[in-house]
Amino acid sequence: MSRVLAITSEKGGVGKSTLAVHLAGAFTERGLSTVLVDEDGRVGSSLRWAERAGEAGLSFPVLTPDDVKPKKLAAADAVLIDTEGRPKRKELRRLSERADLILVPSGVSALELDSTRELLEFLLEAGDVGRKTRIVLTRVPPVGHAGEDARENLRDEGLTVCNTLVRQYAAYQKAAELGTLARDVRDTRAAVAWADILALSRELL
Repeated sequence: MSRVLAITSEKGGVGKSTLAVHLAGAFTERGLSTVLVDEDGRVGSSLRWAERAGEAGLSFPVLTPDDVKPKKLAAADAVLIDTEGRPKRKELRRLSERADLILVPSGVSALELDSTRELLEFLLEAGDVGRKTRIVLTRVPPVGHAGEDARENLRDEGLTVCNTLVRQYAAYQKAAELGTLARDVRDTRAAVAWADILALSRELL
C-alpha cells in the first residue's frame, strides 16, 4: 500500500519543492517505486524542475493532479505531494484525509521558526492533522549549531521534529538549475548534501 507524504509550508523560500524532488529521488535510489505530484499550480516548481531535466529525465515521474491515475498511485511505494505554496488553512485540514505524513520544512532563523510554530499550533488544534505532522529543518548552516539548537528548542515545546538536518549547500541550487539531483552535480559538497537527503528518507520510510 502506498505511503503518502505531503510537503507544505505557509512561508516561501524554505525549500519545499527542493525537498520534494530530492526525497523522491532518494526513495527511488533505495528501490522504492515513487511518484511526485505537483499540486502547486501557480508556481509548479517540481514540474519545472522535471522539464529542465530534458531527455535525461528524472528517475521518477512528476505529475500534475490531472495526470494522476489511481492505479498508478496504488502501485507506488511512496507518493509525494508538493502542495500549493501558502495553502489555505482549510486545505491543510484536508491534507490529513489524503496523507499519512505531513512534512513542514522550515529554516532556522527566528522569523522562519515563529512562522512554523504558528502553523504547527493551528495543525495541532485540528487533531489528526497535527499528529501526522513533522517539521523538517532545511537550509541549515553547515557550520555552527543553529540547526541542532532549533531542533531541540522545538522539541522542548512539544513539537515533532525530524532528527535529520538538511544543510544548505550550493549543490541544491545547481541541481535546480540543471533539472537533476544534488548527487549528480559537480560540486565538492554534493555527496554531503545527498547524504542528508538519504538520511531523512530513511527516517521517514
